[in-house]
Amino acid sequence: MTTIELAKKKWARKMERAGQKWKKGVTDKSSRYAKGVSLFIGKPVPETHEKVIGWREGVEAVTPEDFANAVRGKEAYWAEKYIEAFS
Repeated sequence: MTTIELAKKKWARKMERAGQKWKKGVTDKSSRYAKGVSLFIGKPVPETHEKVIGWREGVEAVTPEDFANAVRGKEAYWAEKYIEAFS
């Protein structure tokens, strides 16, 4: 049987490699982002809207390595939130 300590280690290992998958999943997806926002707020949002452009620029600015650095060392936080969700 696994434990939360083993799960934390697994999460940390998984997140070290997750940057490439994240980057692939969001790159060149500003039209999908705009469509999702449009559906959420109930009115059209063009890809040329400043918020969509800002989202795209933000995605472009973050590298897979930046992603890995941002989540590195956060396994305790992940575990805390996981436990909290079931409490």
